[in-house]
Amino acid sequence: MPIIQAVLFDLGGTLLHYEHPPEKSFEAVGGQALRAFLKVAMQAGVKVSDPELALRAVARMAAALEAKAKRTHYSNQAETVVREGLEAVGVRVPEGVFDKAMAAYYEVISAAVEPVEGDAAGVLRRLADQGRLLGVVSNTLWAPEVHDADLERFGMLEHLPVRVYSSRAGYVKPDERIFRQALDRFDVAPAEAVFVGDKIAVDVAGPQKIGMRAILVKCPWREEESGDAAPDARVDSLDELPALLDAWDKAIERQVTPAAG
Repeated sequence: MPIIQAVLFDLGGTLLHYEHPPEKSFEAVGGQALRAFLKVAMQAGVKVSDPELALRAVARMAAALEAKAKRTHYSNQAETVVREGLEAVGVRVPEGVFDKAMAAYYEVISAAVEPVEGDAAGVLRRLADQGRLLGVVSNTLWAPEVHDADLERFGMLEHLPVRVYSSRAGYVKPDERIFRQALDRFDVAPAEAVFVGDKIAVDVAGPQKIGMRAILVKCPWREEESGDAAPDARVDSLDELPALLDAWDKAIERQVTPAAG
């Protein structure tokens, strides 16, 4: 068993790209997804007198709930955002229709997904071959089943037995409880684990507060400044991880093994 026993990954921007600005920003993809939702709902007989007003209402609800999540660390779900946003402008979608419309919504989200640069699936396989436990801890509004299907499509799911999504977990990063949920499922201590992500505020500061090491992956369209936290290492791509973690294992072993005298 390696000294660094567990490696936890962020999802969007680290393993998969759910946005690719400017043409595939979160806002653009989310807007397309909501239009698909409204199309299915309206075809089923739901009255939407002003679709653009409905789109703006959901966007306002999403912004309000995101701001609340930053203050409280409690998570939200896309279903709640869509339902409450539409109800704010008098649009009510029956449950059966709502489920079908959300399926159309998620089809748009998944169609925009691309793997990150490099060979992410190959890196996961190499890390597993080193004896490391692998998992995901992700801030997301979207259903876990959707993300699991995306990971499976790109050959990653089999290497990630533990997956903690904020939409189901109840908390968002950097709240320590969401990291501990994953560590507890592996039964490893924070000092035996490392987190890999692309955002300093949540993927570095959060895990470091509970004693994990944190590795920052370069984002192709955003520069991350250190701010209140500095990563233990920076990598340009996931391909660098196996060698980096192996080097850390050896350095830690040297520190804890007494020199022969």
